[in-house]
Amino acid sequence: MMTLNPFLVSRWHRCAPCVLAGLILFVSSAHGAPHPWEKVEIALTAARDYPNPYVDVEVWVELSGPGFTKRCYGFWDGGRTYRVRVVATAPGQWTWRSGSNQDDPGLSGKTGSFAATEWTQQEKNENPVRRGFVRATPNGHALQYADGTPYFIVGDYMYAASTWRYRWRDEDTDYPVNTEQGGFKDWVKHRKKQGFNMAYILTAFPGWSYDDGQAQDLKDKSGVCLREGWEHAGLDRAMNMQNEDGERAFFFPGKADGYPDVCPDFWRINPAYFKYLDRKVDYANAQGFQVFLETLRRDIFGGLKAYYGFTDADPAKNAAVYYIHYICARYQANAVVFGMLHCDKWSPLGPQDCKVPIKAHYEKYGHPPFGQLETMNIGGSTSQLYGNPDWLTMHQVGNASRNHDDSDAIENMFNLKNPKPCYNQEPYFIGSDSPGAQFDNRRTMYSCLLRGGLAGVAYEAQGQTRAVRETSKVRYHPLMWVSVTWNSANQAQHAGTFMLTHGNKYWDLVPHKELLSPAWNSTPYWAYCMRTDDKRLFKLYFEKNDARTDLSGALPNTAYKAQWLNPRTGAWTNVGDSGTLTSNADGVISIPPCPSAEDWCLSLWSKPTP
Repeated sequence: MMTLNPFLVSRWHRCAPCVLAGLILFVSSAHGAPHPWEKVEIALTAARDYPNPYVDVEVWVELSGPGFTKRCYGFWDGGRTYRVRVVATAPGQWTWRSGSNQDDPGLSGKTGSFAATEWTQQEKNENPVRRGFVRATPNGHALQYADGTPYFIVGDYMYAASTWRYRWRDEDTDYPVNTEQGGFKDWVKHRKKQGFNMAYILTAFPGWSYDDGQAQDLKDKSGVCLREGWEHAGLDRAMNMQNEDGERAFFFPGKADGYPDVCPDFWRINPAYFKYLDRKVDYANAQGFQVFLETLRRDIFGGLKAYYGFTDADPAKNAAVYYIHYICARYQANAVVFGMLHCDKWSPLGPQDCKVPIKAHYEKYGHPPFGQLETMNIGGSTSQLYGNPDWLTMHQVGNASRNHDDSDAIENMFNLKNPKPCYNQEPYFIGSDSPGAQFDNRRTMYSCLLRGGLAGVAYEAQGQTRAVRETSKVRYHPLMWVSVTWNSANQAQHAGTFMLTHGNKYWDLVPHKELLSPAWNSTPYWAYCMRTDDKRLFKLYFEKNDARTDLSGALPNTAYKAQWLNPRTGAWTNVGDSGTLTSNADGVISIPPCPSAEDWCLSLWSKPTP
């Protein structure tokens, strides 16, 4: 059996009691048996030092349990300490045996076991993360937990949560989220009340700090672009993105010509930087959140290519492969979706450059052992740029037109021969809480949803995404504690309310814009339709509609329960007095005007006869 590590237990009781109550970080017979999908941490101590443990040493355990036998890799965590984090995917007895690429008795040949006991239904209801890591539905169009319960993304951008800007406090004192005192825990709890269930976090901003270099288009003496950062307070200097202890993800100096203190040495990782990110990811999971965890943002890819082998297909020569592997190993026992790279714009590298380290990582290590999804933040569409490769298990669009035009790419991905879940991850970068901005946000979100983006929806507010804590008179971005109060965030959850009216039946919806007459895009304000193949469930969204619309493709002479959903408030109202609409002999339903001139959702349902 594993032995109890008093330091780990003491440290995590002190730093994250709420996490220990939900997602256990270290398990032993003395501390009680773990449950499925709880983190079990195996600590290994090397017998000797290595020149560069990050590069020189690989560790793993061969993990076996009910229906599971896989190799699970670990990571270096400073000094002679290596950790392998695993979960049981089912109740029962689990065993492990450690291995390493080094002949080191402290790393290889260690063994252990633990018994996992099932959660109660009440415990699963209290935290859906306990239902297992998220994966594709059987038809490949939507998402579910491991136990088959539907999971519909309602995601919020907290990109800088890996840094001090989303402050971590060990204590559980609440601070107002609409003030600069609000911290990471406060933000997560606030968004949880608003119906969010995913947080987007970039693991690091390695080249960003208050240095002498400019924030954007910073080139070294050889003309290599080293940084395209966000400006600090509107000034031509990058935001400082260290953690709460002033640590950065990699050590300096780096190899950049003339700028060794801007572009770090990507062959020398700093494990201490990740201790706060560990706590934040664990805390988000304990609150029921999935975490979309992105590795590296494209602004540093120029330096990676010039000095660290970013486009080298040999994983031993590509520092980006090592970092992807490190993040996957460090967080493989967490409820996360892996954003393998953040490539939302194609400068200074192109899309084919950016697939090199992801593909190299996949060919060497395969998919995560516990089945987390893998995708990448993209400028455009993952399928249009890369096809439908094995190394991606979820598709997305984003950061392109940022309006309903993105929905074309969504429907193309929905219709792939072997579909994978897809959605618009960056649908609209909302810059204010005006009615017009709220409307643009909603129509972008619903247009992609109802053309096949059944994985869910995402919300992205300026100020919050960039974690703006400094007022600027030069370039306006709202302070993060101002944008968090915007009503537009309250509206994101209504998309899930709209889709899950009949449980997992929405998994079977298919885009059918052609069923609408007048044509779905015949006016400046478009309309969208999905329908199940049995013709019993319809979901529609009207950007604006003052005139009658005919809907074809229904069952003939059939009454449908008909309800409007107000996407601004989430309130349901019946259509007309009876709350029903009846099709004619040709299966055509005449849709009455929306309740107001604003945008509306409409749900139609005909229950099968027993």
